[in-house]
Amino acid sequence: MDARSFAYAVLLFVGLVGVANWLSAHESLTADGCTLNYVYDGDTVALDCADGRKTARLVGFDTPETKNFGCAAEKALGDEATLRLRALAASGELTFDGNGEDKYGRVLAVMKIGGIDVSNTLIDEGLAVPYAGGKRINWCRKLG
Repeated sequence: MDARSFAYAVLLFVGLVGVANWLSAHESLTADGCTLNYVYDGDTVALDCADGRKTARLVGFDTPETKNFGCAAEKALGDEATLRLRALAASGELTFDGNGEDKYGRVLAVMKIGGIDVSNTLIDEGLAVPYAGGKRINWCRKLG
């Protein structure tokens, strides 16, 4: 096997592992006994689970900051997103699916209400933007 074929084989293997991880089932935090304790902000919640309280970063979207905000407009929209997530959480049956942790030790979770991912609702209502990791947007520039 020459160097080029070997490189292609390695890239194919890495790609297949990535696809397998993406397709793998997420752990059902709801089935494990986790329930919502508190909504911190528009994309972070506290879960009470059998093994204790966990902070969960909701995935698939990003909302403006409410604590370390860069401008008044970011804080205002962040507060609105927080209130909306609290209202959504009180409106129906909640389920949580998890898939690992982020660099801060928070559970990465999908939160659904009546089977609908809250990320879709918050994005559709202009309270969030799609987010798949990496550099976050500058909310002050977006809202300016």
